[in-house]
Amino acid sequence: MRLLAFAVVLVAAPAGATLPLRAVVRGGEVAEVDLVTQSGTRHATFASLSRTKLDPGQVTIRASIPGDRRAVEIPECSHRGAITIDGTRYAPPDGTFVVRLAPRAEAHTIEMEIRASEYERRVACGDPIRAGAIVETRDGLRTIDFASPPEDARRGGGRAVIYVPPGHDPQKPAALLVGVHPWNGDAWTYAAYAELLAAARAHDVVLLMPSGLGNSLYTEHAENEVMRAIAAAEREVAIDPRRVSIWGASMGGQGATTIGLHRPDRFAFITSYFGDAKFDLSSYVRSILPTPEAAHRVNPIDVIDNARHVPIWLIHGDADRTSNVRESDELAAALRQRHYDVRYDRPSGRGHEGLLVAEHVAEIVARAAEARVPEHPTRVTFRSVRASDDRAYGVRLVRSGAGDAFVDVEQVGGRVVVHAAEGVRAIVLEPGALGAARGAEVESHGVEVRFE
Repeated sequence: MRLLAFAVVLVAAPAGATLPLRAVVRGGEVAEVDLVTQSGTRHATFASLSRTKLDPGQVTIRASIPGDRRAVEIPECSHRGAITIDGTRYAPPDGTFVVRLAPRAEAHTIEMEIRASEYERRVACGDPIRAGAIVETRDGLRTIDFASPPEDARRGGGRAVIYVPPGHDPQKPAALLVGVHPWNGDAWTYAAYAELLAAARAHDVVLLMPSGLGNSLYTEHAENEVMRAIAAAEREVAIDPRRVSIWGASMGGQGATTIGLHRPDRFAFITSYFGDAKFDLSSYVRSILPTPEAAHRVNPIDVIDNARHVPIWLIHGDADRTSNVRESDELAAALRQRHYDVRYDRPSGRGHEGLLVAEHVAEIVARAAEARVPEHPTRVTFRSVRASDDRAYGVRLVRSGAGDAFVDVEQVGGRVVVHAAEGVRAIVLEPGALGAARGAEVESHGVEVRFE
């Protein structure tokens, strides 16, 4: 097979630096194609492919473009295989794929091999095929590289996929939506969702898709990798730190809630599609979470107190046979019991499927465009299940032992009131925390409270 170089790999740049130029194709989108499946060939619009349910298995997309086009860009697609253009077969790596074309009298022919997976059951591509001229731009899909520990780099760390909407000003602080991938996914999984990219363009939201270090259940190493990717994105494009939101599906849904609730002051909005709430250690997770303590450190429901200021959207079909809908039922009930901001969609008859993700993802982007982390909330409720998570919203915990640490502290009429404290010997208030003045009167019930 023949390979063409087509992408620019980024190296982390100083804060505020612009992204390097990369080659893309501008021109006409291929609107109509032939879809070849085991049951035959049918004509279809490219836009309809992502909404057409297919039996799992190999399919081929055939298209033709005018012979005078100078280049073609093949989009990122889920489980994309070989590409054949004018009889030449290519084995492109992940990402968009640009091929220069020689002018010819007859039309150029294109074939894309795609495997419709059990999860997707459709053709999922980030954009249509484009045919036209090659131009250089700083926007679109690309990878960014950054330093990651060697053991994490061997598992796919140190690289993330970023999407900068066309025309976006990289110097203007933007909203960032972080998508953490599902089981058996990778950093390119969500780049194949046309609905996601279209909404990012419509709302001028930057997308980031980090590596989850494989099938990690977003344990501490993978969570740290996601945070490194966010820091790398902030070096490449100006990001408003109060407008960072996180979402994911399946393992990624659990990951979004786990990461978001471990660090609630870093995320403005969390969305979970059919993610676990509390892991069953008798299941497949035993090799990753060998003890109840290990599971406790990633169970979203165990840190549900931390969602006081983070709106959460749960989406889970009641016919899901992979992740039981009870997982989201329990999360929603716990959030409602605390009178926290939760929306729960429980579509009837829907299962564990990429099409359900695609149907709602545009609204996730729209909400991420508007959501903001509160700057100085007057009440902070925070449970820490790991020593590395020791602060939220300017309230820092000093542990008294090795177990969980928990505080519920509020500024009431200028006074600092500690409603509850467990496993802490001191609470440190950073400047601005709770909106309280330095040296404010403290009602602490025996817990030391000091101002930094």
